[in-house]
This record gives sequence, C-alpha cells and structure tokens, in this order.
Amino acid sequence: MTKSAPPKRLLGRVKGVVFDLDDTLVLSTVDYVRFKKLMIERMALEGEDPGSYDPTEGIIQLISRFRDSMEARGKSSTWIEKVLEELNDIMDKVEMERVQETVGIPGAKELLETIRERGIKIGVLTRGCESYATKVLELTGLLEFVDDIEGRNSKVPPKPHPEPYWRLVGRLGLNARDTVFVGDHHLDATCARAAGVPFIGVRTGDLAERELREIGSVEVFDSVADMGPWLAQVLDDSD
Repeated sequence: MTKSAPPKRLLGRVKGVVFDLDDTLVLSTVDYVRFKKLMIERMALEGEDPGSYDPTEGIIQLISRFRDSMEARGKSSTWIEKVLEELNDIMDKVEMERVQETVGIPGAKELLETIRERGIKIGVLTRGCESYATKVLELTGLLEFVDDIEGRNSKVPPKPHPEPYWRLVGRLGLNARDTVFVGDHHLDATCARAAGVPFIGVRTGDLAERELREIGSVEVFDSVADMGPWLAQVLDDSD
C-alpha cells in the first residue's frame, strides 16, 4: 500500500517521537487474564462481589468502579489509596512474571537507531510499571536508544489522560507540539488527542487499519518497521 505524504502540520517541527511499548515496540507477554483475576480477588477481600466485575473490562474501568464503590461505602481517601497501591503491586508482579520471554517487534531497533542518529529524542510511554518497561527494553536491545520512560505512576492518572505524556516530553526538554505519538491501541490515540499531538497507528496490536484510522491516526503502518521512509520525510523537513 502506498502511504500518503506526511501532513504539513508535521513537517519542520518534529523533535521527538514517543512510542507506546507493548505491541508497538515489543510483543507483550503479560498475562492480562491472570492480571485482572488477581485484582478482582483482592477487591473481593474488601467485600466486593467478584461476579459484578467483568474481567473483559479494561483495567481503568475495573479500578474506577472499585474506587467509586469504596467511596460510596464511606471509605477514606487514605484507605482507598492504600488498597489501590496493593492493586498496583499486583500489576507490577504479574508484569514481571514472564518478562524474560519478551521479544522486540522486528525492525524496531533499526528504526530507533535511525531516529537517534538524526538527533531526535525518543520517549516510551506505557501503562506498565517502569521496572517492566526498563527490563523489556533492555532484553530486546532497545533501551540504549530510549532517552526516557514514563511508566505507570500511581501519583498521576495513566494514559489516556494526557498528563503522563506531558510529563515525559517535559523531561525530554520538548514541547508536546513538537512530538508525535506512535501506538497500537485506542488508549494511545485518545491520549494523543488529549495531549494535542498527532497519532501514528501500527497494526501489531489488535486493531485493523480501518479502526486505527477511525480513532484519529494521521497514518497507519503494519508495524514500526514500515515507518522509516514516511518518517524520514518528516525528519528531513525538521532538520
């Protein structure tokens, strides 16, 4: 498929590229079924009906409903945050269980190397914990090309809220308007839109090209390995 020329609003301004991690740069090995099962079991210890929580729901929705339920039962914010920290610890543990099995998306290393050679900053924004992100990037040989990582942080809302994106690009010394976000999921697209940055979709996740375009991708690629020529046009005009 022939790709269109980059939008004019990208040319001459890209100084940083932010990537999602799982199924964008690496193939995820996280067992999300177990992930959610353990979380729901922990919620049940606080009197919640496990049958009222649908394990096919997103993690954001599960945690939000638990928080709402605890607030409705009059639990203090301090108590709620303590339990949420325990849920966060469960997520951290499950993420690390199969980390050694993680492999990189073919061509990801070559793309990151090319971007870095041009002096463009590279960030990784993930809903995974920072320890997980750092380890998988190290195992796949990608860590040396990454300038900074923003992982799951209980102190700020996770993506799709734009705050973690803004935090990351701020540490890179950039303005969000001078960056693009590359990802595979609707949460990534929603985050990009909220942060006010262009979104580039890749099909190494579960979404088809049509779906990625419908959620606002300025361009869609089969994988990051196919982005090189198109992104080169953007970066050449940014030199």
